[in-house]
Amino acid sequence: MEISYLKIKEYREQKNHSPDYIAIQMDISVKNYEKIEKGFVDLKLSKLDKLAKILGVKKSEFFKMDYE
Repeated sequence: MEISYLKIKEYREQKNHSPDYIAIQMDISVKNYEKIEKGFVDLKLSKLDKLAKILGVKKSEFFKMDYE
């Protein structure tokens, strides 16, 4: 399975969090967080766990589900 980086941005926007807020919570730079949302950086499991907690979603919500 592959992470859907668009879903990360979607969940962040649903929670009305800025990229700055998420970056601070994850203890990374805003530039690095923006790279995550654009899919330029592969997330380590520990960072994915942290991001899921910040956004209040299950890790599985970030994965693409292809049923074709």
